[in-house]
Amino acid sequence: RLLARIADEHGLQHRSTLTGFKWIARVQDLVLGYEEALGYCCAPGVVRDKDGLTAALLVAQVAAQAKAEGRTLLDLLDDLALRHGLHVTDQLSVRFTDVEGIATTVAGVRSAPPATLGGSPVVQVEDLSRPAEGPDALPPTVGVRMLAQDGTQVVVRPSGTEPKVKCYLEVVVPVDEGSAEGAGGADAAERVGRARATARARLEAVRADVAAALEGRS
Repeated sequence: RLLARIADEHGLQHRSTLTGFKWIARVQDLVLGYEEALGYCCAPGVVRDKDGLTAALLVAQVAAQAKAEGRTLLDLLDDLALRHGLHVTDQLSVRFTDVEGIATTVAGVRSAPPATLGGSPVVQVEDLSRPAEGPDALPPTVGVRMLAQDGTQVVVRPSGTEPKVKCYLEVVVPVDEGSAEGAGGADAAERVGRARATARARLEAVRADVAAALEGRS
C-alpha cells in the first residue's frame, strides 16, 4: 500500500491488480508496475513486462544521485517512512499434500477469520471472489482480505504455481510511534529504527495469529 500513498502524494493515479504481470501490464497509461515478488516494470514503452535490467539501471541512477548528495538508498527509504509511515511486510505459506484442502482452508478463514491481528480488532473481511466496484476493484479471485483497526492488512489466497496457501502480511507504523518522551529531537534514522522495532514485533504477533487461524486446516 506504500506505492499508492507515494502516487497520491505526487498527484498520480494508482491501480491495484491481481498478482502477475499479465494483469499489471494491462493497466492503461502504465508508468510503473510492481508486484510483491519484487518484479518491476520501469519502462513499459520498451518492455511491458517484469524487467530486471531496466530496474537495476534505474536503481543505480538513484543511488548515484543520492551519493552525490551525501546520502544512501537507505536514507531515501527512511524519507518515505517519515512521510507515509513505515510499511513492513512478510509472508506465511502452508504447503498441502492434498490440494483439495487448499479451497477448504481459504473458505475456513473467510467464514471464521481471526478476531484480532497482532492485538488489533479485525474490522473488515473481504471475500475477493465476490464482484467489487470502483476504480481499484479487482476481478473476482479466490482469496480473503482482512483489515485490522490499526491498519494491519492480511491477504490469504491459493498460490498460482504451487500447492500452497499464501498469506501476505503488512503492518504500518507511524515513525514516531513508541518513541520515548522528549525524543523529538532524535535524528530520522533513530526514529525510523524505533518504528522498525515496533513494526517487527507487531508483524510477529500478526504472523502468529494467522498461523493459528490456519492450524488444523492444512
